Amino acid sequence: MKKIRVLTMVLALAGAHADATVLPNEAAQPLVQEGEVLTAQGKFQEALNKFSAAAKADPAASMPLSHFAHVLMVASLNADGANAAKLRQQSEGAARQALRLDSADPLAQEVLRRLADGKSTQLHEPSMDVLKVVQEGEVLYHGRKLDEARAKYEQAAKMDPLYSSVLVFIGDTYYVQQNMPEAETWFRKAAELEPLNGQAWRFLSDALAQQGKRAAAEAALLSGIAAQPSQRPTWDKLASLRGAQGYPLTALQMKRKASAVMDPATGKFTINLDPAFSGPAEQKGTDGAVWLMLAATESNLRGKNRADNVADKPFAIELASWEGAMKVADELAAKGNGEVADPNLKTMHMLAKAGQLETALMLLQYKESWRPEFEAWKRGHPDGIRKFVDVYGLRP
Repeated sequence: MKKIRVLTMVLALAGAHADATVLPNEAAQPLVQEGEVLTAQGKFQEALNKFSAAAKADPAASMPLSHFAHVLMVASLNADGANAAKLRQQSEGAARQALRLDSADPLAQEVLRRLADGKSTQLHEPSMDVLKVVQEGEVLYHGRKLDEARAKYEQAAKMDPLYSSVLVFIGDTYYVQQNMPEAETWFRKAAELEPLNGQAWRFLSDALAQQGKRAAAEAALLSGIAAQPSQRPTWDKLASLRGAQGYPLTALQMKRKASAVMDPATGKFTINLDPAFSGPAEQKGTDGAVWLMLAATESNLRGKNRADNVADKPFAIELASWEGAMKVADELAAKGNGEVADPNLKTMHMLAKAGQLETALMLLQYKESWRPEFEAWKRGHPDGIRKFVDVYGLRP
């Protein structure tokens, strides 16, 4: 079931209304279409061959590469050990290559998110019988037989009324046919059925925007962020809407420069610090000290939990680690040793001083393992996402 579920969920991210810049030329487009059909049929090696040929036919298009990356990611889910690791590495490489061609390629973004996080939002799981019908619909959809595909999706929806993603697929057939009111209706049904279906909210926003309903489109995107903050395509669309109104969003492109790594054999933790901060403490500077404290706090907390046989609470550890790091930044600045220099650390330091560290982590560096804390945060801050974006203009 895993193979088909990942397939149908992720393929729709690069469906017919993906940004035009990712699309291949006339020579490559038929090859991509054939690859999509083969992927929907589960013929992964044949699909890879088609996407590879498409990439050669149009080296400037990102879509063949992002599809190639996606198929490798799906294959890795059904491989073991070293083979799985190799496939994941190849998938990441292809996705990054796609993003070098088009930084907004939605499928490449999603592949990297899934590879980095390792978890996905827990949506309703349909039965194998339902998935088989959906797969038949996917083959028809990617063969551009939209009415026939929709009939299959509707059949699956009747078989399992709790399966929100198939409602998205129904809506997408209407979207491709430029029937925006019907597309909106089905995307909304999906989002209301499972509010954590970020794809449903994003596609709903597309249909609303096509009808000139800008405010409603933005509201749908904010709901999409509330469903899954780490899905970059949702932020991309919000940034586009805000930018068109003269309110651009700035991306926090945080690259973590220290980490705590556990040796599975001994259970002991080692701190890995970016080579730029190697050497005596006085040569590390404020940035190095801040990164070192971040990893040291994580190491200490996880080590204590392991010694006490207590399960880690990932977000609590992340928040405490950043609080410790920001405290060091404050102390060093107070002693005249200088402020943090890294632009992203500066931003995090500013947010910490404003009491926004928890919110910033939730929205800008989200991991699915933080879901319980994120759901609690949303209940306590019902309009928190909009307020954060309005005030700080930040995005992942």
